[in-house]
Amino acid sequence: MVQFIEKHRRLLQAYCFIARILGWFLVLGGVFWFFAIAKESATGTDEQRIDVLLYILNSLAYDFVIPGFLAFAIAGLLDYLLRPEAKARLILRMTDKLCYIYAIFLTWRFCVTILAFGDDTWFINFKLLTVSKMSESARILLVQPLLVPTVAKVLLLIGVGMILHRLLPVIEESKTLV
Repeated sequence: MVQFIEKHRRLLQAYCFIARILGWFLVLGGVFWFFAIAKESATGTDEQRIDVLLYILNSLAYDFVIPGFLAFAIAGLLDYLLRPEAKARLILRMTDKLCYIYAIFLTWRFCVTILAFGDDTWFINFKLLTVSKMSESARILLVQPLLVPTVAKVLLLIGVGMILHRLLPVIEESKTLV
């Protein structure tokens, strides 16, 4: 492993730098997006504003903040590998739990989405897609693009969490042997 790290040090440093920039871009971009869209969507009835607020908070967490923290964790892992004297930072030590929590939330989000298909007042107005005019058998075609990527994300997150849970102690042990 040491030979691999030394051979690819510059590439790993570049990945670490890019992951940090991407993490900051996601987190700060999400905050700016939140305020911009919240300002634009302040009109409508109370029920519509609540639906929009739930959609905004949902998107902020799932699409910006959690992926941003995962990017920080990747940067932390690379930094931990590149510097032999470094200790694993808190975000890296918590990444396996973050992956599991994110997988649970993605599963929950998918289930809520599926249950909401019969309801015309969901976060996103599906009337624009004429879902209410579609047959029940045709509505399943709208579920497939949600199901396959969600299952893939959940499985990847669980796998990454398991790998990190087992990998960090091995890296720590190998650093003490050197």
